Amino acid sequence: MIAYCGIRCYECAAYKGTVTGDETLLAEMNARYGTETTDAIDFVCLGCKFADVRLIATDCAACAIRACAMAQGKDFCATCAEYATCDTVKPYRGDGTTPRDRMNAFLRAKFERATS
Repeated sequence: MIAYCGIRCYECAAYKGTVTGDETLLAEMNARYGTETTDAIDFVCLGCKFADVRLIATDCAACAIRACAMAQGKDFCATCAEYATCDTVKPYRGDGTTPRDRMNAFLRAKFERATS
């Protein structure tokens, strides 16, 4: 699955931990990106396109990119005419050298914001 923002969910430890039942991956995500109020359960995730938000990582369920793409009826925010100038997506683009760099920059920024 590819998220609205372009992240490949199958590369995300939260998604992998959820679909394989590997609770250690969820615990590692919480240890690395969680706060004093989160637990590994907050990182259970079947991808942001999953209908039941209880099975989407807490931060991803509340993602502004997800909400915008859904409101615009887009499968991916990159298909939106405003993508190049979008203020919602801009902070997560990374340096843009490779898709993996963009994904890592996005994840890092997203979870750093969640912990601040």
